[in-house]
Order: sequence, then structure tokens, then C-alpha cells
Amino acid sequence: MNLNELIGRFLLLFFSILVLYFFSNRKDNETINPLMVIVGLCTFSLCYLFTKIEIGVGIGFGLFAIFSILRFRTQSFTVNAIIFLFATITLSILDIMYPYEKIEVLLFFQLIIIGFYIAASLIVNRKVSKYLNTVDLKISVESNFSLNNGNIRKTIEEKIQISDFEFKIILVNTITNEIDLQVFY
Repeated sequence: MNLNELIGRFLLLFFSILVLYFFSNRKDNETINPLMVIVGLCTFSLCYLFTKIEIGVGIGFGLFAIFSILRFRTQSFTVNAIIFLFATITLSILDIMYPYEKIEVLLFFQLIIIGFYIAASLIVNRKVSKYLNTVDLKISVESNFSLNNGNIRKTIEEKIQISDFEFKIILVNTITNEIDLQVFY
């Protein structure tokens, strides 16, 4: 593999991951850390290295152990983040390992994966992406307050003076008699 081919494969991966990252962060209430992009780029580099040198089974088990320890020692990821990571790892392995003579098949796989990712992202995020702003809100409740949708909407409208919004209940605190909400408007 010459330098031009390596650069072309890397640029294909880089722009593919940027597209995935853009469509992953369309939800206002959940974003993916930009440093997760590095996982795909590191996988690309490791796969390139593994094609150039012979490695033993011990190194493979060592890498597996490192990733397992990281998984159990870090925060849990959202479904959106796990899908993003899996897609970037898949694209990086495809980009470096697929034969260059069949570049049209590689591009087909890239476009299919990115296309499905974008379509699914648009379908899943359609409701939330229509609202551009979010605000966290606390509502104090009296003893006769009920948690039905109408009462909560009415209280939100009185507090922040907007009519077109969606909300998500974050926490119901019965000790302080407060409800924590996230309002999308």
C-alpha cells in the first residue's frame, strides 16, 4: 500500500466519521463526546499496523483485556454513543482492510452504512430536533397535584410563558415536593 492509497483511505474514513458525528449530535438532550471520533481513527491505525507486522495471539488477548477493563471502569454509554462507536469501528476496519482493487465495493458499503445511519438518525430524532432550545425547570408541587400531562403542561406554560414545547420528566422528588423537568422549545 503506497502513501497516496493510505491517505485516500484515511480521508474517506475521516469524512465518513464526520458525517456520522454530525447526525449523531442532532438530539438536544444527548450529545456524543467529540473525542469518540478518535476510536475510529485509532482502530484504523491499529488495523494498518496489524497488516504490516506479525503479531502473536498474546497481543490480541492483551488488547481484548485492556478494552474489557476500560468498559467496566468507565461511565456507561448511551445507545446512541454505542451505535456511533460500532459504526466508526466498522468503517475504520473496512477502510483499511478492504482490497483497493475493489474500491467500488468499499464505497458501496460505506454509502450503505452511512445512509442507514442518517436515515435512522432522522427517524429517531425527528420529534426532538424540531425544538432548538432546552431549559431545565423545577416545579414545586402541592399535595393535590397530579402527574398527568395536562397539569404539567399548564404549569410549564405559566412558568416560562411558551405554548409550543415538549417536556421530559427527569426526577420526581417527594421529599422536597419538586419535579425536575427538561423542556424543549
